Amino acid sequence: MGFPQSSIEEIVESERLMVVNANHRYGKHYTHARGVSVFLTLCITAIDPDRMMFGRFFSQMKKHHMLALFSALRLHKVQAMMNLRIVLEAGASAAFAIANPERHHFVDTDEQGILDASQELTKKRYAWLDKNYEEQSQWIKNAKAQINSSAAHANIISADSVFRIGDAGDQISAPFFDIEDEYHVKTDLWLTASVAIGLMDLLYRVNQSRNVIEFRDNFSATFAQMTASNDALREEMTATDRYKKATEKVGPSKKR
Repeated sequence: MGFPQSSIEEIVESERLMVVNANHRYGKHYTHARGVSVFLTLCITAIDPDRMMFGRFFSQMKKHHMLALFSALRLHKVQAMMNLRIVLEAGASAAFAIANPERHHFVDTDEQGILDASQELTKKRYAWLDKNYEEQSQWIKNAKAQINSSAAHANIISADSVFRIGDAGDQISAPFFDIEDEYHVKTDLWLTASVAIGLMDLLYRVNQSRNVIEFRDNFSATFAQMTASNDALREEMTATDRYKKATEKVGPSKKR
């Protein structure tokens, strides 16, 4: 399916069509990612009044998660991954804020009253996660590292998705949309859902001993279903010849 992109108006209309036709284009990978993203926005029904710092980060997390989903569907992989990085960062801070709601953990104020969300405070939040939720903290670090290595900075791999040289070598193509690769988009949709599932699990764990945020009544059952669907999609993707060939290529380089 071609998507016109020679004017701003065509780009806007093409992006609309990419989203409304997503179920036809990507099937269960889309319906799973969409369902998880919507569930993320609805999974929490109440927040204690003294946990508004959590509310701020949770709102940021779910907004950028939906943006990541839209970006993947609209063939903007780099934008999708950068949004996912914000989701991971906001999710880590949201988890910390469940247990540590005080304002001074998140922002400094100088003599002129200017706010500074310093990196030192961010490091302290990650140190707390390392100490109290080591497995989940390592998962966040690994996910961010994967994104940083492939999409968070300009590089030849990500640039190749918007550049082609004709077979004759005398023409180039530099489209606005990524050159569509169905396997890659489905992988990105799976990752988008996986990130949301991992962060919801972390938030639920942190809240269990504090009970300061309220999850919807059917959270556990729905979460279990979505986790099982995510695992099944992962098994399906890793069983493909394409994945196996990529693993064979990467494997020897890791041993050196």
